[in-house]
Amino acid sequence: MESINKMKRTGANRKRFFLTIFVLALVMGGCTKDDDMGAPKADAFDGTVTVKVENGASYNAEIGTVYALYNATVNSVTGQLTGQTLGNGNYASGGFTINLSTIPVASLINIQTFFATVLEISGTLEYSDPDARLLDADFFAITNGGDYLDYFIYAKTGSKRTSCLFVFADSDVTVTGGKNVSVALRAGWNRIYCTPADKKVTSNAPSGMKWYLNKDVK
Repeated sequence: MESINKMKRTGANRKRFFLTIFVLALVMGGCTKDDDMGAPKADAFDGTVTVKVENGASYNAEIGTVYALYNATVNSVTGQLTGQTLGNGNYASGGFTINLSTIPVASLINIQTFFATVLEISGTLEYSDPDARLLDADFFAITNGGDYLDYFIYAKTGSKRTSCLFVFADSDVTVTGGKNVSVALRAGWNRIYCTPADKKVTSNAPSGMKWYLNKDVK
């Protein structure tokens, strides 16, 4: 799927809006080598996403399909969603299942570039493999009529909001940076978690994570 027309929600690049939720506080905090948040641990994830959405049953009659895309963008003029498909699944009983395919190596970006430009993390980071390459995926709700409705996020809400990124890596790699960054990635699909209130990015899975349609997140 390269494009979906007749969007019901328009705006600038959706990815950049989503990242802004947690990036601003993280950037302001920076990274300090004097602090230690422990050895990073990879979050067990095999690329199969099975989801029950909070308040999800209320969308059973509206959402038909969910698409996983990478390099997804929204055209602010035409209101068109574009991206490369990693998989899709029917939306039923308030949820969906998608088996993510691999992202082609040619589409991956250098891990240092990813942390610096996508996550916009400042400060000194240490990479076990500075040549590792990766990229993230996002999930989009499509109505029964083929219109883009909204995107899904995996998050822990409250005063310390944590958001999850689904990341594909081409090799095993760890990234550390004081108490701000403690990430371990395996070759294949991974999940990393970003908490702006604590200025942290980690692959250590927190408790209380739930799936939401973005417009339902308070």
